[in-house]
Amino acid sequence: MTFFLRLLISRLFGRPPDLAIPTNIWRELLQGLRLRGGNHRESGAFLLGPKSGHRRITSIVFYDEIDPAAFDTGIIEIDGGAMADLWRICRERDAVILADVHTHPHGAGQSETDRIHPMIAEPGHIAMIVPRFAAEPIRFDEIGLYRYLGRFRWAVLRPSLLRPTLRIEGTVHG
Repeated sequence: MTFFLRLLISRLFGRPPDLAIPTNIWRELLQGLRLRGGNHRESGAFLLGPKSGHRRITSIVFYDEIDPAAFDTGIIEIDGGAMADLWRICRERDAVILADVHTHPHGAGQSETDRIHPMIAEPGHIAMIVPRFAAEPIRFDEIGLYRYLGRFRWAVLRPSLLRPTLRIEGTVHG
């Protein structure tokens, strides 16, 4: 009950969420993470959206779509040269990278590697960590959201009454 009351208040009076994902994209993301991770290794993706406005995700680029070997070692390693493909995809979709997401075997806390190797080292970039290799059930209070501040510093994003961190929205139309 408290969750729904907080959601209603934030939608009526609050600011937009740090990250909004349509339900169909959220399902595609979780399914893709599970498929690629096989419940035994990390997987991840970049989340793309419009160049201006709120952080609303419109598409996904899984790491192995730009670097087929990204998950081969059990941890995520992307060849820097593969990033050119990501920038090309962004141009084709007229989008920017709003966030990245990856899985962890247990909790959603940032590892030291996560902290010192941001996928996108731009202040304001959001990193999401989904625990248990994205296995069902996914509880929103277990998902980690972090905003990059620059110089290898991060802020943990926590919901408040008037500011949700993550919102899963109804299906995208058109």
